[in-house]
Amino acid sequence: MPSAVFERPRLVVSASLVIALLTAGVTATRAPAAPEARALPPIPAGLTALESNAEDLVDDALGHDRTRVVATSNALSASAGATTGKTLLAAGVPARQIALVRARVARVARDAHAAPYVVVALDANAVSTAVTELYLHFADRVPIAVRRLDTIDRDAQLRSLAGQRAAVPLVVVELEKTWAPLRQHVIDHGGQTVAAAYARHVAAMKHLAAAGGSPFRNEAVNGLNIVDELEGVFM
Repeated sequence: MPSAVFERPRLVVSASLVIALLTAGVTATRAPAAPEARALPPIPAGLTALESNAEDLVDDALGHDRTRVVATSNALSASAGATTGKTLLAAGVPARQIALVRARVARVARDAHAAPYVVVALDANAVSTAVTELYLHFADRVPIAVRRLDTIDRDAQLRSLAGQRAAVPLVVVELEKTWAPLRQHVIDHGGQTVAAAYARHVAAMKHLAAAGGSPFRNEAVNGLNIVDELEGVFM
């Protein structure tokens, strides 16, 4: 049977080994520093062109100018081309999002030559809606909710113009849901006045939604103008 004289040193060595292993374990755990959030790239010119062309196309369609509608549709198709696609992919935009934008742009191209103007306008705003979500992948000072409000107000205007009365209240619900969490953020950035104005706008949209018509569409346009001021709060 081993002597106690030899047992004690062995226990000391074992304890030292455990401490060493634990220390090594802690070191190994802490070694890889927590990765910092990936810095988002700046907004590319291609994305800005997509947004601008889609918005211009809505205006051209509402102006009942077929020549301009076709020309702007062509410009929109060009801005959704391979170069922009590569830039978006490199920034981490999922391929499915790019495919959605291109599918909507293709629909615009099909409708631009002969479809009713309000249909073209709705098509173009659908492009804007998809393009808005791309901004999440870039360093954008404007909150995504502000950009969403822009397309929702426009959608409300256009669906009323198209006589889609059943869709109008649903769009207004979406407008209210998007605005509610954004309101305090606007106020915190010094936008108390514009926040109050947009809150009144949302209330007016809810009041006018059932009847629709010109008063509702005029209020939707008022909302679009206020959204421009909301953007300015963050610029």
